[in-house]
Amino acid sequence: MLSPRSQRHKEVKDSLQATPHPVWVEDMLESLADQWKAAVYTPPIAQTMTEPVDQEMWKGLLREFFCVVEAFPKYMGLSLAKTTYGQSPRDSLVRDWLIGNIRVEALHVRWYLDWAAWHGHSTSDITSHRPSPEIASLFEWLWSVSYRGSLAEAVGAVNYAIEGVIGECSRVVLPSFTKLYGDGSKSLTWLAAHANYDDAHPREALEIVKLATTSAEEIRRVHSSISRSLELFEKAFRACSVPHRGGS
Repeated sequence: MLSPRSQRHKEVKDSLQATPHPVWVEDMLESLADQWKAAVYTPPIAQTMTEPVDQEMWKGLLREFFCVVEAFPKYMGLSLAKTTYGQSPRDSLVRDWLIGNIRVEALHVRWYLDWAAWHGHSTSDITSHRPSPEIASLFEWLWSVSYRGSLAEAVGAVNYAIEGVIGECSRVVLPSFTKLYGDGSKSLTWLAAHANYDDAHPREALEIVKLATTSAEEIRRVHSSISRSLELFEKAFRACSVPHRGGS
């Protein structure tokens, strides 16, 4: 029997099953398709799919991206602050979705540190690192859109765009890391979790974007915010493919 908290989370997720896209969403997804693909198949990902894992490159990449991973529940907390309870249609559903997923995110930073530890990082190596400009730009953009943007812009930029791309990246590199670490390694937990659940999570986020977008101007802004996240994510990952960038 599910606990009341787990039962509510299931009800929320069930309420965000995929619905037919309005025309504006179909048009947006079509126009972003090439940019999405470019954000997924950056040089570090493409290389890892076809060659042995470049351990030094990934050691640097893991240290660089910690700031974004650590900040993810904070971004979502800023989105949560934009919700109400009973003041607009289904706003309590959005509120409960964010609360439930912030709780899930609490585990992710621990799993990420387990992953980084396999590559020789101590916790202090990771937590004290100052990221390079490209990763800092992504970090700051996600904070800015979560704080200053509308609920639809924030969820689109953070939960749909970034989590969606990360989920696809995780799925395509997971076999390579499984081969390197071995089945059952706790170092795989972060990757495996994102490969498994980030197909549903961005889809749910897109349903929230659809619920929260109410005007032609907001459609334009949502499109722009998702595009900006994809652009900065691609630049950040590409920067980590440059030799010795972000390394020890």
